[in-house]
Amino acid sequence: MTAPFALRHASIEDAPTLAAFAAKAFVDTYRGHGDPQSIADYVAEHLSVSAVTGLARDPGSTIILGEVGSQPAGYTVLKAGEPPNCVTGPDPIELVRLYLGEEFLGRGFGEKLLLEVHAQAKRLGANTLWLGVYDRNVRAVQFYERFGFTRVGDKEFLLGGGVYIDPI
Repeated sequence: MTAPFALRHASIEDAPTLAAFAAKAFVDTYRGHGDPQSIADYVAEHLSVSAVTGLARDPGSTIILGEVGSQPAGYTVLKAGEPPNCVTGPDPIELVRLYLGEEFLGRGFGEKLLLEVHAQAKRLGANTLWLGVYDRNVRAVQFYERFGFTRVGDKEFLLGGGVYIDPI
């Protein structure tokens, strides 16, 4: 019998495990969508243990970790900050990341993570949840659309010297 999917807030102590999981999830998600070296460089800069530790220490960020037993299965990052001009709803907060491990896709865990994101955003006083998503990540775009997200604009995402325009 498989252990249940459980959610909890990640802490600084989770940084090494979360960094390894986040790096693998990012590489698995974007394999074939860009230059492998650019992806590796992004992971080294943004998903290293020190980067994840910094995020965990940031009072404006909230990391929610989903686990099956003691194994990371997914995670989300919420971050308070100034949204782009196209985000006009009241009291916005950004969903910076929502990733599942490949072996956990299609099991309803993404929905559970997103429901917890909504609950956490409300607890933080947010009334508008916004995100940028890679438009060629069709699975992610369809996932967010199923939960009522609609495109309101675009933002730049830099990867390997290239500029990608992500829908917001």
